[in-house]
Amino acid sequence: MLTMRKVLDGNRSKLEIIAGILRQLHTPTGKTNIMSHCSMSFAQSGEYLSLMTSNDLIRLDMMAEKATYQRTETGREFLELFSKMVLLLGPATVSSKPRIF
Repeated sequence: MLTMRKVLDGNRSKLEIIAGILRQLHTPTGKTNIMSHCSMSFAQSGEYLSLMTSNDLIRLDMMAEKATYQRTETGREFLELFSKMVLLLGPATVSSKPRIF
């Protein structure tokens, strides 16, 4: 299965980054934790979290003055479908790097 540690060799596609964030959100998680586990900058994580929130993949919860992100049902379904796609097509197909045949 495709993991976030695959990033050692180069660029990730947007779908890989979104899937990585969704995997990290198996429990409510703060932005700093997401940034460190998904190897993202503050600005990059903000863009993705905003995109994912607006598409109902995640939701922002404010608990005890701490912001945490949580996966929605739509996000869980996206992650499930993405994982199936990787299994069917192979990791090289969903990667942003073009494959030379």
